[in-house]
Amino acid sequence: MTTLVSMRPALTLIEILIVILILAIAAMIVVPGIGSAADVQATSAARVLQADLEVVRSLALTKQQSYSLVFSPDKQSYKVVANYTGVAYASAVAIGHPVNAGKLFEVTLARLNGMSSVTVTTVSFGGQTYVTFLPQGDPVAAGSVTIQSGSVVMVVAVEGLTGVVTATRTAG
Repeated sequence: MTTLVSMRPALTLIEILIVILILAIAAMIVVPGIGSAADVQATSAARVLQADLEVVRSLALTKQQSYSLVFSPDKQSYKVVANYTGVAYASAVAIGHPVNAGKLFEVTLARLNGMSSVTVTTVSFGGQTYVTFLPQGDPVAAGSVTIQSGSVVMVVAVEGLTGVVTATRTAG
C-alpha cells in the first residue's frame, strides 16, 4: 500500500509580513473609532438628558399644562415636576415616569448603567436650576446644562423661542 503525501508549501516570510501589514492598517482604521469610556459616558448622559427634556416639552404640549425639569447640583440629579413653583428640590414631587410604570421621573445620571463618572457641572436657565416648559411647548427661559466625564464636556441646550433641545460636545 502506497501513501500519497501531499506537499503543501509553507508561507514565506514575505507573505507573513504582508498579512501583518494588512492587519496593522485595519487596526489603525478601527481603533480611533472606538471612544474612551469618558467619551461614551458623557455622550450617553447628554443623550439621556436631551431625551428627557424633549419628553418634558412633549408632556407640556399634550397635557396643556406647565412641566419643569428641576436639577439638584448637590445630588447630581433631576426630576420632572408638574406646575413647579420654585420650592426646594427635596420638597418638589416628581411625576410618575411615562415609560417605567410605578417609578417616579427622577434621574441621577451617574447611577445609570455605565455612567459612573458623569457629573453635571453647571445648570443655568435664566439664572435658575430648572427649566419650565409652558403649555405651548416653549421654555420660560433658554439655558443649558454642562455634563462632564473625564476631559469630555457636553452641553445640552434649550433654545428660548422654539424649545428645541440640542447636545453639543465642547471639549475632550
